[in-house]
Amino acid sequence: KIENEKIVKRHVYATALARFWKEYQDEFWPDNRKMDVKSFFFKEDKTGPDLFKEYLDSKPNDLHKILKRIVPETLYKKLEIDTWGWVSGLFDKDNGVLLKATEEAQSDVEELEKARKQLIDENRPSDYILRVINTIKNRYLINFLSSRNVIPKYGFPVDVVELQIQHHSDEAKRLELDRDLRIALSEYAPSSQIVAGGKLWTSRYLKKLPQREWPKYRYAVCEHCQHYQRVLADSGKEIDNCEACNRPLEGRNQGIFVIPEFGFIASTKRPAEPGEGQPEKTYTTRTYYSGESDRRDELTVKLKSNVTLRAVPASHGKMAVINHAGYQGFRICHKCGYTILGNEKTETPHKAPWGTNCSGRLKRHYLGHEYMTDILQLHFEGYANFDTGFWLSILYAILEGTSGALDIDRQDLDGCLYTYTGDPSMPALILFDDVPGGAGHVHRIAQDETTIK
Repeated sequence: KIENEKIVKRHVYATALARFWKEYQDEFWPDNRKMDVKSFFFKEDKTGPDLFKEYLDSKPNDLHKILKRIVPETLYKKLEIDTWGWVSGLFDKDNGVLLKATEEAQSDVEELEKARKQLIDENRPSDYILRVINTIKNRYLINFLSSRNVIPKYGFPVDVVELQIQHHSDEAKRLELDRDLRIALSEYAPSSQIVAGGKLWTSRYLKKLPQREWPKYRYAVCEHCQHYQRVLADSGKEIDNCEACNRPLEGRNQGIFVIPEFGFIASTKRPAEPGEGQPEKTYTTRTYYSGESDRRDELTVKLKSNVTLRAVPASHGKMAVINHAGYQGFRICHKCGYTILGNEKTETPHKAPWGTNCSGRLKRHYLGHEYMTDILQLHFEGYANFDTGFWLSILYAILEGTSGALDIDRQDLDGCLYTYTGDPSMPALILFDDVPGGAGHVHRIAQDETTIK
């Protein structure tokens, strides 16, 4: 959908950066020098983000005219195009995407410099850290900004994270391992292995940023009705009873998950040579629907045997993705990000990402992520069946059928069960766009009564 707010925001940011760089080209890249991270984030006087903020605060008229021309009129007010409110999305102290990217780039180099100084003081070799610093500073700026959600990237991912490789080898320098966070929760989870650049890399750390903590949530999935709910872990609130069926929450599908939104870092050990088998992954993720959404007009269809199908489309449906590693969890050091599977043995003391010893304690958590997308709830009223396998079969039959009938790529659709009434014999089938922000696919299904029938 061309009105996808998140996608349009990134185009607004990209357009603003393009106009800014056109005016300040000689300031950053004289003689068409390479647009790298060092030139933008590490200027001695004012950094690129500082000058960019001053440029936007002047509210240049030519940029405003361009934005009015390319942004859909329906989003003028929501994105605050005329009042320049969209600038806060770049520089807000809590959620500004460019501010986060600046802090990440600068803090990485600061941590490396500290580790290098410590090695020099101990008369130990430190040249390899200097090479890693140069690798970070020489990254192509456009790639860095697109992987940090500042500007668009092919496929328009919303929550992109990186498996960062802190290695000075030629293989490492050429690698850019980015994934949408939903996928990275499985592919890049600590102890997973990835083949890239002809080498076998092992993920080992959740990346940390100074003065920031990973978001943590206490969650539970009801064993009786499969309803998902969560609260902030640090809020002091507990989850005792299911919101849907009011039964006590028991079983192992509950705990605390952290959102590794800063990305992952590979092991500091030398990469191995890939073998003939598939690389190891920790565990697959499970997707749950929280029940939160903005509903639209529903479609009702009478089926046979007094069964009524209610199709309820909604936007901003909140989905949760959890990797509980087979319910054994991950043991995470909140000081340096070192992470292992719950049953793995750890080194004592373990190594921080920069190669120094860390004395932090490991705490057991799961990994998780939440995102918004378009959803479609299908309720088969008047038909009850306690067999979960039956409902899953219906769900995946509908996904396959609708993707073929409407010519939608099957990978762009997914689904799960949601017992909205607390009665496990009559769950709703949740179809959702497997693209954060939504692509409008499931809404097409609800708009076509023939397809529903």
